[in-house]
Amino acid sequence: MRKNIFLFVITFLLPLCSVFAQEKKPEIKLGLKFAPDISFITPSTQDYNSNGVKLGGVMGLICDFYFAEHYAFSTGLNFAFLGGKMTYPDMVHDTLQGTTNSNLSFTYIEIPLMVKMFTKKFGRCSFFGQVGFGTGFRIAAHEKNDFTGKNGYTQSEKKDIMSQTTVIRESVIIGLGTEIYLDQSTRIFLGLGYSNSLNNVMKGYNAVSKLNQKAYLNYAELNIGVMF
Repeated sequence: MRKNIFLFVITFLLPLCSVFAQEKKPEIKLGLKFAPDISFITPSTQDYNSNGVKLGGVMGLICDFYFAEHYAFSTGLNFAFLGGKMTYPDMVHDTLQGTTNSNLSFTYIEIPLMVKMFTKKFGRCSFFGQVGFGTGFRIAAHEKNDFTGKNGYTQSEKKDIMSQTTVIRESVIIGLGTEIYLDQSTRIFLGLGYSNSLNNVMKGYNAVSKLNQKAYLNYAELNIGVMF
């Protein structure tokens, strides 16, 4: 399924490259964004289940390279604070089996690479859609878990899980929004975005089943920012 998404996006982006044939002096726009987000874990290991969402945020720098009047390559540098909750069978003290409720928190430095497409201006506004890929480099990962054993025993702990998570998160990013022109060069924007993970963000195996841990980290965001 995720390979099909990758191929679809590539197929969609390639025809846009023909726009390069148009001769136009490149224009570069820089901006800042803050995006509250809702993130969640989608596990695929047997007996693992998603157990809720987390509120976080993405903030960073935007750089749009216009190669035609209504088309730009958009990249930048983001700090993304993501997470999710899941439950899974677990074992403590080598013999006591039960269930763990896990609350995961991640911090990534993310570099997006997207094509952004704009409409013509309607008064002081224009609308845009964007699609592309993101590469995130994990710089922090923590877990707060609550274990409940079959005999009623409970245990809670917080721990660093850098060694149990992958360094890189690859994703497909889609979004849409509107830009409002304050003057000839300054614009504020508001939009919605969705980042769908392409790779497993977990490592290691389950203590009970010995199956490899597999989970995908996705998020939706509300983009707010300004372009200069």
